[in-house]
Amino acid sequence: MSLSGDQPIETSRLLQDRLNNYQTASANNSYDWNVEIDVKGQVNTGPEQELSGFSFRKLLQYTGPGWLMAIAYLDPGNLESDLQAGSIAGYKLLWLLFWSHVAGLAIQILSLRLGVVTQSHLAQLIRRNYNRPTSVAIWLFTQCAIIGSDIQEIIGTAIALKIIFRLQLWIGVMITATDTFLFMWLQQYGVRKVEIFFISLIGVMIGCFWLEMFATHPSVESIIRGILVPEIPAEAKVQAVGMVGAVIMPHNMFLHSALVMSRYLGTTPTENKKKEANFYFAIESAISLFVSYLINLAVVVVFAQVFYKPGQTITQLPGLYDASQVLSNTLGKSAKYFWALGLLAAGQCSTMTGTLAGQYVVEGFLGAIFKKQWHRVALTRAVALVPSMLVAVLAVDRFDTMGEFLNSVPAYSSDSHTKINGIAASNDQDI
Repeated sequence: MSLSGDQPIETSRLLQDRLNNYQTASANNSYDWNVEIDVKGQVNTGPEQELSGFSFRKLLQYTGPGWLMAIAYLDPGNLESDLQAGSIAGYKLLWLLFWSHVAGLAIQILSLRLGVVTQSHLAQLIRRNYNRPTSVAIWLFTQCAIIGSDIQEIIGTAIALKIIFRLQLWIGVMITATDTFLFMWLQQYGVRKVEIFFISLIGVMIGCFWLEMFATHPSVESIIRGILVPEIPAEAKVQAVGMVGAVIMPHNMFLHSALVMSRYLGTTPTENKKKEANFYFAIESAISLFVSYLINLAVVVVFAQVFYKPGQTITQLPGLYDASQVLSNTLGKSAKYFWALGLLAAGQCSTMTGTLAGQYVVEGFLGAIFKKQWHRVALTRAVALVPSMLVAVLAVDRFDTMGEFLNSVPAYSSDSHTKINGIAASNDQDI
């Protein structure tokens, strides 16, 4: 099967399905909480087969959702967490980075299984199993988390544009606002094209950050020791919490449980078909998160090599922009452009998937309350742009401190989201 081929099935394209639902829900200019926006399967996964062994062809059919999910592990907030961890602790937090990805994989497997088994995503299940005030409260909490991540992603992209084109930060923020509409345009060409676009950007990140890592000539022995020996230096406790929070993103549970529904499993999926989907989605998620780990590892290693000095007291850790100057001074001028290109790819990926996560969250929790899809996109983007612009104009020197705080918040909130996930699933009759 061609990786890029969208196969016609009972449903039309995903975007058209949503638009049709909106048109139905908004007939006579009415907005209806009780009308659900369904996610329709667009990519055909072939006939049902006994799960007796591994099929690479089948894996390709299910490949896509896991890579979009993994982008949340590669956003500018993660990169800042990585570079600061490497700068203050050297290789000593690589083990924490590894086990954070393992914990993230466990959560993502639960999320994808929720979507496959129930054929509904997490936001829809919460809406069905809680009363309206509770659902709205959970939605507000989740939406705030998405907006907090979005601020980091917008500023990160703006910093990359500043490094490459020497633009003012506020101009970069305004340019980043157009990403949303680019993503909406890209959706018209089918989910496969969207997935290939994001996988390509992940490839750009791999190339940029691993080239820089090799240029620093790291110690393989130190890397292995950092992965195997658990240790948290006293001066790196904040960075350790931020690393966990940056990797485990609660809103990613909502995103992943919805993304897997882009695969068409049949009008009424059988148990064997669901087992097949769970099996291949889990493999794909493991592969994509392993690649994510390798990219994050490369960033930690680069700054462990060029910035960290044992016993040194660091008064100010480098931020995303400072990192380009550090790399330029130690590895040459071209290094800062490789850094900026990788940062730009990370920012582009994460802002667009953040838009998609917000789309599923709003549609799942609130139903058809917006007459047009772009109304919802414009509102949530504006909410994120206002604080981003304020940071860009008034508090750019404090962005790194704010980034540490925003990275730490998900580490504390992910447990409550996981419990909500379990309650919603246990109350659903399909499980």
